[in-house]
Amino acid sequence: MKKIILFTGIGLAAILGIQACGSSDDSITENRTTTVAQDKENIKKTINGFYDKLNVLDDGDLSKYILYTMFNNTAQEYDDSHLNNVIESFENQYGEVLINNKLQFATKLGEYTFNNATGQWAKTGNSTGVVLKFPSVKNQAAVDGELTLTSYTDVQTSYNSETIWLPKTFDLTLKKSNNTVFSMNLSNVTFDNSTNFSMPISANIKIFASPWTQTITWQRNSSKEFQFKYNATTPQGANSEVIANVTLKHADYANISSKDDFKAITASVTEGNLKINCSMNVEALAAINDPTDSQINANSKAVVSYSGQKVGEIIYKTVNGKGEFFIVYADGTTENTDVYIGDFEQKIKAIFANYIK
Repeated sequence: MKKIILFTGIGLAAILGIQACGSSDDSITENRTTTVAQDKENIKKTINGFYDKLNVLDDGDLSKYILYTMFNNTAQEYDDSHLNNVIESFENQYGEVLINNKLQFATKLGEYTFNNATGQWAKTGNSTGVVLKFPSVKNQAAVDGELTLTSYTDVQTSYNSETIWLPKTFDLTLKKSNNTVFSMNLSNVTFDNSTNFSMPISANIKIFASPWTQTITWQRNSSKEFQFKYNATTPQGANSEVIANVTLKHADYANISSKDDFKAITASVTEGNLKINCSMNVEALAAINDPTDSQINANSKAVVSYSGQKVGEIIYKTVNGKGEFFIVYADGTTENTDVYIGDFEQKIKAIFANYIK
């Protein structure tokens, strides 16, 4: 059970919710310029700032558009039937958008406008992309929604002996009343097709979800080493960044099926001035059937720092049969990380109350 908890938690929960990683960083200093009490306040301040950023996202133009389009009914419950009908009408008139796992982009070029009164699309102009103009809600005459796809290219790949065409490049933009609420740019996508599984070895993604701008990069540094980077910025609030490095035990990508195929994982998570540097010896832990707390901590730890100064380390403990995570401060005192993130679920539900019933 411990192994299941540990490996399922290796992704990133939220800031201090990282599940037992650990590593050193030459940029971290042991010199103390703050007290432990000040360290705790800095952590709380950072986490509150993170929640503030989520509130900014919830109040942003994309959120308002989603609420207007898919929650605009008497019960204020999720309803995407209007958009589904719009898409279905387009395919009924102009043919399927996806055929044999390939997007039919080239055959759909043009500008199209949907009429709510007739339930029909009309091709209203030519374009080097696909431009769909439509009323954002049912029974609305005004055409205020616009979805545009341009610069689309794809590549043939193979998954489980099935041929799939995956995008290599595209620009996607969603507007409401000429205001961009969402956009996504994909570039530099490449695959290694040396096995019967097409392994993605590079990709650049930029996403604007008003008002958040997010960038994601994926790259292969060697046949067994991969790096993932995520960065998020907002007009208000601190910068967020995640950098994760994964080392495989082999380069037979078609046969990567479990934790036994991984050698090590290192990561750093930054939220403003707060940073966690992590590493996990996956190979060592995978070889242990039921690792003890000490074995887990010896092979997976985390160093917490604030403004380059070490604040403490995160350790794993079994409490009443349940795996939990604790932060050990510079003075040797220990607290359950729940003091910072124990109410995470309640906070998220409160922030996104319009979506979570």
